[in-house]
Amino acid sequence: MLKNKIALAMLSVMLSFSATAAMTISGTRIIYPGGEKEVSVRTNNRGDHPPLVQVWVDDGKTTGDVNNMKVPFIVTPPIYRVEPGKGQTVRVIYNGMALPQDRESLYWFNMLEIPPAQSETSDNKNRLELAFRTRIKIIYRPSSLGYSGVEKLHDVTWQIIDNPKFGRGVKISNPTAYFMNFDGGEFTAGGRVWNIDLDMLAPLQSKEFYAMPSMPVGSAISSANIRIINDFGAAMIRKLKSGEGNTLTLTADTSK
Repeated sequence: MLKNKIALAMLSVMLSFSATAAMTISGTRIIYPGGEKEVSVRTNNRGDHPPLVQVWVDDGKTTGDVNNMKVPFIVTPPIYRVEPGKGQTVRVIYNGMALPQDRESLYWFNMLEIPPAQSETSDNKNRLELAFRTRIKIIYRPSSLGYSGVEKLHDVTWQIIDNPKFGRGVKISNPTAYFMNFDGGEFTAGGRVWNIDLDMLAPLQSKEFYAMPSMPVGSAISSANIRIINDFGAAMIRKLKSGEGNTLTLTADTSK
């Protein structure tokens, strides 16, 4: 047992790791306007080696077979090589698959970066190379919808709830046709601030979120700050205030 531990420790010291992704995607999400035949996505190599890159689209099911998955987009080129300091534009093309026209649909753009094989030199023979996978959202927005879901945030409802196990939290209901991409927030109660780990809500979806650490049941929440991500990937802060019947309401001046 001791020998195994020593061997593992020596291996950890001997191996050097290449653990930094060189390839980047311009933007943190792709908004695909309905009616468009294709959109372009720029990928760039910030590293000093030319990796092989593979790109594809999936429906978010991690256990699904990508080769047999039905998705409304194809990407071209699907495989390419990028020289250091250079980039490659990828075309995301709508293939005509029927999609709901009364609400947004969500898919995922994937980029797999495979580092080039290293020569068998003394510097490289103990080097462990890692492949990096990057995923960003593709949000298909029918042409019948407006510019951004952030503009519909006032339609979202916030109901304060209690749970014997998790404490005080909030039930958020999204009656809109848009994905609401939240990035956390904070509750204020009794002069103390609690974090709340908000995430994405699909159109017509409701979800429950609880304060961390657990907030005592019945605590009087006076206000809340939430962060919502816009089409450009920027986090916008919005304030909520205590309303009637254990609710929170968006403040009239959302710039505060």
